Amino acid sequence: LVESKSLQEASLYKELPTRLHAYGLPFALIYLAWAYVHVTAYETYIGSRENNTLILGLLATLHLLSFLVCKWSVKARTALTCLSATTPQHATHIRLIPRPGLGKGVFCPVQHGPSPSQKGAEREITFLLHQKKYIWDQDKKTFRKLQQPGDRPIPMSHLHSFKGLLTSAAISQTQAEYGPNRFEIPFPTFRELFEEHAVAPFFVFQLFCVALWCLDEYWYYSIFTLVMLIVFESTVVMQRIKTLTEFRTLSLKPFPIRTYRAGTWVEVSSEDLLPGDICSVVRSKGEMAIPCDMILLDGGCIANEAMLSGESTPQSKESVRLRPSTDLFDMADGADRIHVLFGGTKVLQVTPSPEAPLKAPDNGCIVMVVRTGFGTAQGKLVRTMVYNTEHVSANNTEALMFILFLLIFAIAAASYVWIEGNRRHGDRRRGKLMLDCVMILTSVVPPELPMELSLAVNTSLVALAKHAIFCTEPFRIPFAGKVDVCCFDKTGTLTGEDLVVEGIAGLEIEGPFALSMAHQTPKETILVLATAHALVQKTTKGEKVVVVGDPMEKASLDAIGWEVGLGGKVSPRKDSSSTLMKQWKGPSGVRILRRFPFSSALKRMSTLGHLESGGKGGQWWVGVKGAPETLKSMYRPESIPVTYDAVYKHYGRHGSRVLALGWKWM
Repeated sequence: LVESKSLQEASLYKELPTRLHAYGLPFALIYLAWAYVHVTAYETYIGSRENNTLILGLLATLHLLSFLVCKWSVKARTALTCLSATTPQHATHIRLIPRPGLGKGVFCPVQHGPSPSQKGAEREITFLLHQKKYIWDQDKKTFRKLQQPGDRPIPMSHLHSFKGLLTSAAISQTQAEYGPNRFEIPFPTFRELFEEHAVAPFFVFQLFCVALWCLDEYWYYSIFTLVMLIVFESTVVMQRIKTLTEFRTLSLKPFPIRTYRAGTWVEVSSEDLLPGDICSVVRSKGEMAIPCDMILLDGGCIANEAMLSGESTPQSKESVRLRPSTDLFDMADGADRIHVLFGGTKVLQVTPSPEAPLKAPDNGCIVMVVRTGFGTAQGKLVRTMVYNTEHVSANNTEALMFILFLLIFAIAAASYVWIEGNRRHGDRRRGKLMLDCVMILTSVVPPELPMELSLAVNTSLVALAKHAIFCTEPFRIPFAGKVDVCCFDKTGTLTGEDLVVEGIAGLEIEGPFALSMAHQTPKETILVLATAHALVQKTTKGEKVVVVGDPMEKASLDAIGWEVGLGGKVSPRKDSSSTLMKQWKGPSGVRILRRFPFSSALKRMSTLGHLESGGKGGQWWVGVKGAPETLKSMYRPESIPVTYDAVYKHYGRHGSRVLALGWKWM
């Protein structure tokens, strides 16, 4: 019924009026029946005041439970308050059950409205799930997620010739379909959140225990416990409100941006950007950031993506104009991320293309908007954070098993008290005896247990927050206590960036495992290290030129004594005292004409360069580096040393970061 890999079950329902809910009119009839029996046949069916109180108490408990179970379970809610619907046209709600481990079930209202794309067509049927819009597809008979341009592959030929939204009708239709470009995070009031916490199973159980203690004349203890419960739940609610307030700060402040609409450049608010818009991106100023996900059509950029990925190294972005028209652009493919400016990231430098068919009035790079709002990479992150922090507790299977184990002894004790009380004290009031038995059963769960379970998680969250660490799934914190070993693979975020080039192995100069200094290796090895990288120059606010890129590539370039210049040129450092410069007998420099960035799928990167002079000057050169096991199949068989595998495995097992190098003259 719903196109989603995370859903296990989906079903349609029509909600009944409140009076027809299972906790409405049916219980009213039951109460009337009880009143009739109480008046007309008291002695026959009830017999005593204690039985009368017991019957009324059971009815009230069942009535309350029938209402609360609708809050605890969406399956119970649909069974007690709804009728099953056969078609979306007659449905008012949809019940969605996720796959195990992906959250709890939800009950979403189905909205019926005019279709923004087809005038006079049948009404559009939609629902929102965690701020994701799903639309009924009459042809496929299923709800599908609202597709933005970036959610599906796009032919490069389309991107090369795209001219933006050219008509007012296209702009209006797109506005109606996708809405504004902002994060509309629902912000409940304190009262709404407290009501949600007040109907939680543990809290209701605690209130039930307090009521029992009051019946047994434990007034002071009961009132103190009740106040403690309310104060604790209030602090949890305030913590949730504080968290939601922090989420709101993730929304970018709107700012004007140059946009190409209807064949002319206009200035619109970043909140009004639409998928399909063509915009001009300039260097970010102050708190300004990229307002949505965009494809770089012309020009080049350097972007800081630390907000999304935590990667402190600025990333170089390239235009799709460099790609063949026969290719497909797919944002799901990691290799195509080099063409994407993600929402929430900052542009450190722009290089407009002089050959771009469309020129921006502010001399910025030309981009195309492909995802807006919660559809962006930042929007998905915000959505994950908002909807994974609704209920913070350590209630788990272990706690349930512990309670069930204690319940066995409680049942045995309550049975003994009931039997012995009736045998030895037949004249004792059965009401008091029954109250004692119920209190024995409820004492299995100490009133402090739910608070302690929740407090353990909340204390952990506060401790993590002090270190600027946000936990998207707090319920996993108790499991973290069982962890013995942690393995991280995020160089530059969780580890230091100070990398050192130990040397070049496998040259057979002094033995297969011997390390040679980088600057003492053959000319071809030095040229590969000098060209196979993604380092670029960036101008800082003080107009100072710095080189940005992977720290490993910086270390490699420093080890051979080369530097990055303007226009993609690399050359030996102009330092007369440098022994590296004196020993170098190769070309005076190499101009990098095309980079093929590192791809996790290919496990390699390469560059195409042109040698300016010396050696085989005037020739084309290709340098490549990557995983040794990947490049082995690309080398000429006669060029592979017999110790190739042994060398890279030896250093890899000793914790080194090992890369294989390759080259070719064109």
